[in-house]
Amino acid sequence: MTLGLIASLIIGFGDYVGGRASGGHQPIVVSFYAQLTNAVLLPPIVVLIGWKSLHGGDVVLGAAAGAAASLSYIVFLRGLSLGRMSVVAPVTAITTALVPVIIDVVSGTHLTPWRWVGVIATLVAIPLLALRTEVRTTNLGLAEELALALIGGIGFAVFFVALGHVSSDSGQWPIAIGGIAGTITLGALCVVRRIPVGRPPQLAIITGGCNVAAGLSIARALQIGPIAIATVMGSLYPVVTTGLAAKVDGERVSRTNIAGVVLAAGGAALVAASR
Repeated sequence: MTLGLIASLIIGFGDYVGGRASGGHQPIVVSFYAQLTNAVLLPPIVVLIGWKSLHGGDVVLGAAAGAAASLSYIVFLRGLSLGRMSVVAPVTAITTALVPVIIDVVSGTHLTPWRWVGVIATLVAIPLLALRTEVRTTNLGLAEELALALIGGIGFAVFFVALGHVSSDSGQWPIAIGGIAGTITLGALCVVRRIPVGRPPQLAIITGGCNVAAGLSIARALQIGPIAIATVMGSLYPVVTTGLAAKVDGERVSRTNIAGVVLAAGGAALVAASR
């Protein structure tokens, strides 16, 4: 649970930086360099950490996770840049969190009643955290915003579910393989679409560094705990994104956002305390 929260904090910062980077560069370029940073940094870190054995299934799951996450990030950034964050961000986060919960329930994973209360409180908090009341002109209609958010959320959920089924013997190799697979996927997409990647944006590299730290944390959390818990905790990134937007960009934080922070903290506490 703690690792999931740490990952969420890092993801929130990384998403904010990635969003800023996408203001001057195409989302696919930002995502490509973020993944390339993962592919360069993660393998040597994994070697230092060590592992027992790497199974073929872990390689497949890691590659699937990386490809899904890289493609979903493009969709997510497109939704944030062209639509309303108050719609795209919370719908993406809650979709990401709900899919693994449903899978855990269907597969028979047991959660205590108080943990269920904590999970539900956290899920309710997610849209409150990212809600914005100010009106701004967008290039997308509501249906398009919801479609991008749902596609992005499902893709991120695939990332969580795939990594949640790798063996602990593989150490952190699945997340490293995911970074390599994501880089190859986006690189091929850039070639097919004839998109020049140019020089790497500094903010994209910072985003990639955040993804490295968050990926290692969430991968370990998924290996040692229920997928539902790790995913829900990892979906609290709007707390950081909202805080940075308010502090750095001067965006207004409403009472609803504050209520979301309180509800999220209470839900996380219940999840942690109810063993």
